[in-house]
Amino acid sequence: MIAAHGASARPARRSDLLKAMRFKYVPSRVAGKRSPNLAAVIYGTILATAGVASMHESDSVTSSRALGVLLSTGAVIWAARVYAYLLAERLQGKRCMQAEDVRRVGTREWPIFQATLPLSLPLALGALGVLGEDAAFSIATVVGVAMLIGWGVVFSHRAGHGTAGLVGAAAVNSLVGLLIVGLELAIP
Repeated sequence: MIAAHGASARPARRSDLLKAMRFKYVPSRVAGKRSPNLAAVIYGTILATAGVASMHESDSVTSSRALGVLLSTGAVIWAARVYAYLLAERLQGKRCMQAEDVRRVGTREWPIFQATLPLSLPLALGALGVLGEDAAFSIATVVGVAMLIGWGVVFSHRAGHGTAGLVGAAAVNSLVGLLIVGLELAIP
C-alpha cells in the first residue's frame, strides 16, 4: 500500500506503479517476451543464409532441390536441438521426461525452423519458374542478410538505443551476414 501525505491509505494500482517506473533501457528478458528464443531465430537465420549461399555455388543444385534441402535441414536442426535440450534437462534434473517438457522445448526452439521460411519463398518462386535459378538464390541470400540486419535493428531499438545505435547494429549485422556469405563462397 502506498500512502500520500495526509491521504488515506489505498491499494496502489499496478498501472500507477508502472507509469511511475520509466526505463530508458529495456532489459532483453523483457524485450524478448514477444519472441522468447531470440538466439534460435538468429542461429536459424545464419544457418539458412549460409546453406543457401553454399548451394548457390553448386551448378547441380536447382532452386527446387535447395528449397527441399533448406526446409528439411531446418526441421532436422530444430529436432536435434529439441532432443539435445530434452536429454540435457533429463540428465541434469534426474527425472523422467514429460509430454509438457517436449511441448515446451519444441515451442521454445521453433524459431530456428521459422527462420528458414523467408528464405524459402524466393526458392519456391524459382522452383515454380517465376524467378530464374540465379535470381532465386541471390534473392534468398539477400533476404537472409536483410533478416540479420533487421534483427540487429530490432534488438537495438528494444534496448533503447538512438539512431547511432540502430545504424551501428545494422552495420555490424550486415557485416556478419556478408562475412558468412563470403566464408561460404571461399570454402570449396
